[in-house]
Amino acid sequence: MCGIAGQVWQDPSRPGDPALVAPMLAELVHRGPDGEGTEVVGPATLGHRRLAVIDLSEAGRQPLANAEGSVWVTFNGEIYNFRELREELEAKGHRFRSNTDSEVLVYLYEEHGAELVERLVGMFAFALWDARAQRLLLARDRAGQKPLHYRVDPDALRFASEPAALLAAPGAPRPEPDRESLFYYLHYGYVPAPRSAFAGARKLPPAHLLDWRPGSPPLLRRYWWPSFSPKGATPSEELVDELAEQLDRSVALRMVSDVPLGAFLSGGIDSGLITSALALQADRRVDTFTIGFAEARYDERPLARRVSRLYDTTHHERVVPAEAVELLPLLVRRYGEPFADSSALPTYRLAELARERVTVALSGDAGDELFAGYRRHTANALAGAVRWAPRGARALAGSALGGLPGALPLVHDARRFLRAAELPLVERNATMNMVIKPELAAGLFAPDAARALRGLDPLEPYRRHFADARATRDEERVLWVDFAMYQADDILTKVDIATMCHGLEARAPFLDHRLIEWAMQLRFEEKLRGLERKRLLRRLARRRLPPQVVDAPKRGFALPLGDWFRGPLLPLFRETVLAPDARTQELLDPSAVANLLAAHGQREANLEHELWAILWLELWWRGLVS
Repeated sequence: MCGIAGQVWQDPSRPGDPALVAPMLAELVHRGPDGEGTEVVGPATLGHRRLAVIDLSEAGRQPLANAEGSVWVTFNGEIYNFRELREELEAKGHRFRSNTDSEVLVYLYEEHGAELVERLVGMFAFALWDARAQRLLLARDRAGQKPLHYRVDPDALRFASEPAALLAAPGAPRPEPDRESLFYYLHYGYVPAPRSAFAGARKLPPAHLLDWRPGSPPLLRRYWWPSFSPKGATPSEELVDELAEQLDRSVALRMVSDVPLGAFLSGGIDSGLITSALALQADRRVDTFTIGFAEARYDERPLARRVSRLYDTTHHERVVPAEAVELLPLLVRRYGEPFADSSALPTYRLAELARERVTVALSGDAGDELFAGYRRHTANALAGAVRWAPRGARALAGSALGGLPGALPLVHDARRFLRAAELPLVERNATMNMVIKPELAAGLFAPDAARALRGLDPLEPYRRHFADARATRDEERVLWVDFAMYQADDILTKVDIATMCHGLEARAPFLDHRLIEWAMQLRFEEKLRGLERKRLLRRLARRRLPPQVVDAPKRGFALPLGDWFRGPLLPLFRETVLAPDARTQELLDPSAVANLLAAHGQREANLEHELWAILWLELWWRGLVS
């Protein structure tokens, strides 16, 4: 796991220079604390920061080349099938100089060209320069576990693992916010790819290749499309056996490491299953890591301890206190773009805890997206029943809820559900995914901003992914958007940045693309039946995990923001967002924002996530112009 950066001049006769990439690499030291490398090849300057995980010797230093020095690569990630690929390439006469996984890329390119990505099992973002063809390839893994940002300027194409590195390039345009992207951020809590929060910059979407030659426009194409083509009916117990085999194989591949390895362990079934598969196959006692909260309704430590005791892991815990909000300015800088998933903070602390013992940690990410684990999936099933009820009865229920305090969690959720149930499927799921709903956002924008952004559809990113899904059932299309948009742009971004802040590599066994393809071909009823979410995954969990864990209600990995915005976060919000010089006033009406804070403080409504999104945006914007 590493950080990559570089640039290629538009004029192929103009030579590269290490000084062009040095400031970019300085912004990526946390991603690769074990070494730095730069290579100039004609107009291309490639840079690399290394976190040594496989082949710790100097032979693994990057950028690295093929035997002739005509193909160079700078690589971030892990190729889990590199040994099989290496044997295949050696049989064709290629000779390796290291034991790294990244070296297979240059020889795979010699054999297969850009199609090399289709042979890879792993997580990756890389830049490959073909000096003979004067060709740059940028690639990102199928699920989007590893990030890659880029911009095409009149003088050069520049790329980097993180926005801060991209902006640090000498000669790059001064960073300016992209206000249309910020419009989508305020709705979703993240900037959906391929958009960037910075004008002129882009994010390479998951499962995409960018193919570029100096002086020509870049060609962007998707190289992987999983399809929903349900198998015939298979006895459930056989499917559970198949799932166990898929998961165990995926975990085994991700156990390959020359450095200590452990697992994140929450109180949920996803991380519990990963821990079980790891413990059952490991040749030593496994380290597991859990973050907790003093507030009992957010604390999953007791459930995590049950899994730890069952599999005799060496278990480590840390509590996140309210004082942890002091980390917010650091997180704002590290994430680079505005990012309103509040679980970034406990994930940062979890990664910090894990890095004290290990360099690689397995996570349970993607169980919800692949197996229908979110409450909104159940809500879709319930909405159909609710819409059969007489309109008068629905109106009466809405009126009754309207008289109750909106800050109560059950009341807040019930109101949200009744509003969503009235909407068509796409609108319902898009708005349930949003941090700031369209009806609330419409009253937040300042008049000038509202006029400038008029015509933008907040549902556009969701509609696009929904239409792209290669599925026949709408329920499966919803899962695809969870996988391709929410998971890639929110969950995986959160985990990548939080872990790489500490030089920790996170690996997600559920995101093996063969397991993904297998899961997407399951009948939907194996994922959600009635009100039972993650049905098949839960059946495997009953074999391997304590019943208290399997039957526990889903909590998520959330902060107690509601209380914090009436306590430690309140002064910070007032001093920044409501200050006369607040940058967000270019987008948001300060009086409308002040009304949100007041309504939350008086417990008229639970607006914790909306306030968090606005606070993060203000701190990000201040850092941009400072």
